[in-house]
Amino acid sequence: MKLDKNFYIKKIDFEENTLNYFDKIIDVRSENEFKEDSIPTSINYPVLNNNERDIVGKLYSNNIFESRKLGAQIISKNISKFLKLSNFKKTDKILLYCWRGGMRSLSMYLVMKSIGYNVQILNKGYKSFRAYIRDFFENHVTKFRFNILGGLTGSGKTFFLNLLSEKYNVLNLEKISKHKGSALGDIPNAKQPSQKKFETHIWYEIQKLNINKKIWVESESNKIGKLSIPNKIFSNMLNGKILNLDINIKDRAKYITKDYKYFVENPEPVLKKIKILKKFLTNKNFLILEKDLKTKNYLSFTENLLKFHYDKVYKKRKFFTDKMITFNLKLSGINKKNLSNIVQVIETNFP
Repeated sequence: MKLDKNFYIKKIDFEENTLNYFDKIIDVRSENEFKEDSIPTSINYPVLNNNERDIVGKLYSNNIFESRKLGAQIISKNISKFLKLSNFKKTDKILLYCWRGGMRSLSMYLVMKSIGYNVQILNKGYKSFRAYIRDFFENHVTKFRFNILGGLTGSGKTFFLNLLSEKYNVLNLEKISKHKGSALGDIPNAKQPSQKKFETHIWYEIQKLNINKKIWVESESNKIGKLSIPNKIFSNMLNGKILNLDINIKDRAKYITKDYKYFVENPEPVLKKIKILKKFLTNKNFLILEKDLKTKNYLSFTENLLKFHYDKVYKKRKFFTDKMITFNLKLSGINKKNLSNIVQVIETNFP
């Protein structure tokens, strides 16, 4: 579209270096759209908020002209508010996007361009970004190679991964998923992201890594809470070498009681979770767990839960037949002092 010889609608396709090229990325979609998923580093300035978008959308089904007229009024008001609040520099390279590169991003673009901002629109909007992410996981992940940090539940895998990230490539899937990967894994006040946002954040974290070196991940099933690890990423993980942390059950129970301290502070939700697991337990073992919780014997509860359920489940996973473990490392506890032991094994056995 050409307005005059100096005024063009500049649209670009999403590419690998898009995030690095632009100083600011503005998502003009509604809050709910942004919450479900968005381009990393983007900021949300809705030209139609949740309620306004709903009103305009309902009117559109009855009267297209009137809905566009109302939409223009609301969008103009919101763009005006945005301009008062924004502190962008004239030299900033700015990318705008909406759902599919249509009227919402175009409206913001025309105003900002006429002011003199260096602004462009993402061609086909968020939908094109989402297509890029799908293509990445379908066609571009076979080049990534993984090492696995394994160990029974409560072995401090996430704790040690965080320490290892200072020196090695680490992809912390539990951190991205906001879940600790077990029936007790729901983190209070940290709702899991949507599947789309989960995949976006995996892609974003991988961009920060050196793809010429192996990526360390924690041993996982293909699901973390309600979220699924992308199939081809998970398949590559299954081909990785495994460093298994061998830590006795009492040390693991102590660590879990400390790391999952929210179930000590509020055991009622945990009791509900245990009832979900009841079908996997003998009646005798379930009653022992229930008694431990009700009498606030949390250390005994945790040790019994590991013994009755989690250790058995973990050993059945694809990752952990003895033949698949590259190195089994016995540790006396879960603390920073043991990091040097892990690093020594990595340097020797995981080139």
